[in-house]
This record gives sequence, structure tokens and C-alpha cells, in this order.
Amino acid sequence: MDARTAVEAVFRQESGRIIATLIRISGSFDRGEEAMQEAFAAALTAWPASGMPLNPGAWITAAAHRKLIDQSRREKTRREKQDSLRYETEALSQPDDPAIDEAAMHFPDHRLRLIFTCCHSALNPEGQVALTCERWAA
Repeated sequence: MDARTAVEAVFRQESGRIIATLIRISGSFDRGEEAMQEAFAAALTAWPASGMPLNPGAWITAAAHRKLIDQSRREKTRREKQDSLRYETEALSQPDDPAIDEAAMHFPDHRLRLIFTCCHSALNPEGQVALTCERWAA
């Protein structure tokens, strides 16, 4: 029996019990179902290489449970870091003087393009310095 057929058979026989267990663990139908689907997808990649486990329903349940744990850890980390990231983002995005920042963002000509052209990696460093100094000296 190939892995795909085995996974399909396990799904037909065990999915009800597995999803009930995962819903009880996670408290959410959506999370339980998503974890179960990810575990079945993992079985499709793992079982051809390592062979079908002795108790495939338990393998799927354990894999899905680990996925729920990983998801919970990611959410906890996101919640813990979210406030500090929001603070850092707001601090970096707010200019000290809005008038200076607004003027710096709107060039009436192609100066910014010229600056990047003068610093292009195809030019040797001496050429970059010469072009930059020549332009700004004028």
C-alpha cells in the first residue's frame, strides 16, 4: 500500500476521533481542523521515507497536537512582542520635524536618482567619489 492510500484510509477511519480530540485540546474547531490537515500533509511526506507507523491514527494525533503547541507558542510570542514592536515602529516612523521630513521626501528634480547612479556598484570607488563630488560642487 502506498502512502497516499494509507493516509486516505486513516483519514476515513480515524478523522472523527482525531478532530474531536484536537477540538477538546485546542478549544477551537478551526484550529483543530487546521492542525489535523497539516498533520495529514506531514504524513504524506514522512511516511514514504520512514514507512507507515504501527498506529497511524496516534501518529496523526500526536503530530497535530505538536502543531497546536507550536501555534500556541507562536501566538504567545507574537502577543509578548507586539507592543514593543508597535512602539518601535511608531517611534521610527514619526519624524522629529514633519516640515523637514516632508521637504526631504519631495525632490523637484532627479537628484535622488543621480545619487544612486553615482554610487552604482559597476563604477569603481574612485569614479563614484569623483561623480558625487563633481555633482555637488556645482
